[in-house]
Amino acid sequence: MATMAAVLSEDNQILLSLIHDKRPKSLTELAELTGRQVPNLSRTLRMMEGYGLVELKKNVREIEPVALATEFLIVLNAPKGDKA
Repeated sequence: MATMAAVLSEDNQILLSLIHDKRPKSLTELAELTGRQVPNLSRTLRMMEGYGLVELKKNVREIEPVALATEFLIVLNAPKGDKA
């Protein structure tokens, strides 16, 4: 649960929406849009890529972030016999 909360934090959801809406062509362009540093964005986006939320397309000299998900449905189910 803690990992999911970190991955889907409000800041990361805003970042995904920004990528989806503005379609930056590079991490540098995304850094300019967000005011964040490229290394910080790169770490965040690689983590999100690992969860299938973002694709990082490698172009000749740049990496283009692409949002793969911007809406989330989280279903929590307790195993049978467990008390919630």
